[in-house]
Amino acid sequence: MITRILYNEEKEAYSKIVKHPVQTWEWGDFQESQGHTVYRLGVFDQKKLVDGYILSFHKIPKTNFSVGTILRGPKIDKDMIANVKKIAEKENAIFVKYEPDVIEKIYNDRYEVIKNQAVVINYPHLASSPKVAFYPHSYIINLQKNEEELLSAMSQKTRYNIKIANRHGVEISHSQNDSDFEIYLKLLFDTTKRQGFYLHSEQYHRDLWRILKPTGIPQIFLAKYQGQVLAAFMIFVLKDRIFYPYGASLDIHREVMAPTLLMWEIIKYGQSLGLKTFDMWGSLGPNARQGDQGFGFHRFKQGFGGNLVKFVGTYDYIINPQLYKIYNLVDKARWKLLRLKATLIR
Repeated sequence: MITRILYNEEKEAYSKIVKHPVQTWEWGDFQESQGHTVYRLGVFDQKKLVDGYILSFHKIPKTNFSVGTILRGPKIDKDMIANVKKIAEKENAIFVKYEPDVIEKIYNDRYEVIKNQAVVINYPHLASSPKVAFYPHSYIINLQKNEEELLSAMSQKTRYNIKIANRHGVEISHSQNDSDFEIYLKLLFDTTKRQGFYLHSEQYHRDLWRILKPTGIPQIFLAKYQGQVLAAFMIFVLKDRIFYPYGASLDIHREVMAPTLLMWEIIKYGQSLGLKTFDMWGSLGPNARQGDQGFGFHRFKQGFGGNLVKFVGTYDYIINPQLYKIYNLVDKARWKLLRLKATLIR
């Protein structure tokens, strides 16, 4: 196997093998629009491209150093580490964060492990990361079930809330229209401000939409009640998978259960396209409890009857151990300040 940087002419071949939205060629374009340095690496078996991944470097402000990431990429192996190390040293990276799109455990509805794929990740200078980019768990719905089976797998409350929304006449629409994106974006920032969450800048989301929209990956779903948009979700569609990265809702007319119907219509949409799975883009783990941060989102997703899964985790390949310790201390303090700022502007 040979790994090398891909040429622009190989974009089409790369797009055929990529499996996650944040590993697409266009996601690399988006990362570049945010000022990051992007390498698109291809793994070749003789002359055939068989795998690949995006390696992105984020400059640390007011320094000559950077941090690398490979998010939702392939399984880590020694060849990947060797190739990434060479580029990371060139980019003066303190470390490179790996977060493979590889499932380690699958749970049933009683949170018993029904599948355990032992994944050994043990390489020199590679350590479990103190900070994740994606939640280590997620709910994944099997879209190859029929509608009756999907409804049966849901919680009784979720099925009831779908009926309530239909009874109130909640209307669902979806598009790739810029006007719907503007509605979604305003609702997204109103929601995060109300709930005191940190969110990327408005320009970040506009760039994401502008660059990814031509691919068909991002789509906007809206739920309306009496002519007013109550909930707006952005979904990603890629190959045989659908993803739910962003959602927002108003804090009014909660009794009509608009977000629940909106999610159900997205599930049916994925099913109508012949997709295989719906990755709900993160949740808490099997021991989640009321009062845990993010439990509301976890419980909402849980109600739709998907299997809870655990990914193999987040790992940092450490290149500069001393600066790595300093970086984590500073980054921890930075995020505390960002969260405090988010709560103060509510």
